[in-house]
Amino acid sequence: MIRIFRLALAVAVFALLSSCGQATTNGFGEVANKPHEHSDGDHGHGASAEAAAASTLQPVLATSEVVVGPNRLALGLLEKNVPIKDAAQTKVQVRYYKLNGNQATLVGEEAAHFYGEGLGERGTFIVRPTFDSPGTWGLEVQAERPGKPAVTQRMSLDVKAESTAPTVGRAAPKSATPTVKDVEDLKLITSDTEPDPRLHQLSIEQAVTSGKPSLILFATPGYCQTAVCGPGVDVLSKLADRFGDKINPVHVEVYQLPYDEGKQVPAMGEWGLQTEPWLFLVDKDGKIARRYEGGITYQELEPDVAKLVEQS
Repeated sequence: MIRIFRLALAVAVFALLSSCGQATTNGFGEVANKPHEHSDGDHGHGASAEAAAASTLQPVLATSEVVVGPNRLALGLLEKNVPIKDAAQTKVQVRYYKLNGNQATLVGEEAAHFYGEGLGERGTFIVRPTFDSPGTWGLEVQAERPGKPAVTQRMSLDVKAESTAPTVGRAAPKSATPTVKDVEDLKLITSDTEPDPRLHQLSIEQAVTSGKPSLILFATPGYCQTAVCGPGVDVLSKLADRFGDKINPVHVEVYQLPYDEGKQVPAMGEWGLQTEPWLFLVDKDGKIARRYEGGITYQELEPDVAKLVEQS
């Protein structure tokens, strides 16, 4: 969550800030989460190769949908258009600015946490801001790599008033997705080459009305454009190992099988999803408790799921 604060800012870093906590909007650039074809080949959403190559260190946003309220933003760091190798040792601080005309008002900051287990070079820095109004916001990302001077870069962000995907606090759509009971072969409802039967025991509808917490993962291991769907399914299986019958783990294949020119399953539309993968934590009452777009790790998820189970 954005932490509202008062503190003296170092002149060397914030030379543009005035005594009232404002700066010009110069340097925030194009909107980082502008509409895009969902692909993570460049490790970002709306970040051009030209922009990444133009700087020694370039932050890119790996989250497409940002809304009023709590969010989970994933940031990657590129050097010469390639993810940096020392990301796990890099300290990242993110500052949030409310933009109004040519003024940028600093309203909060937080340290980002790097998660990369199982994701290889697609590991990301995660922050959890809460935005109080729609419109264009500014992000300032300061990265300090081992043995190198700190680098500060800016980008702008489009915050929507409402989300197409279910947001925290809303009821989870009760989609009637197929289960192991509906097919002779699990490969008819998942593109995973070695499907875990535990992830296909319940439909979404059965899971979110069961009175237990549910983990609903929309992912396509066989056709993923981001190469993080397979690892995400593995994380879901690992969480099933950890929490057993205290949770309902549900994997939903993104595409109808046999694969037919990218035709998606009805649940994708019912949940308003325009990208993949997505994971939703649903509480015992069937309401969205957390949501994660893109790559996930057990390291990030285990504490969140544990908290959800404790509250049940």
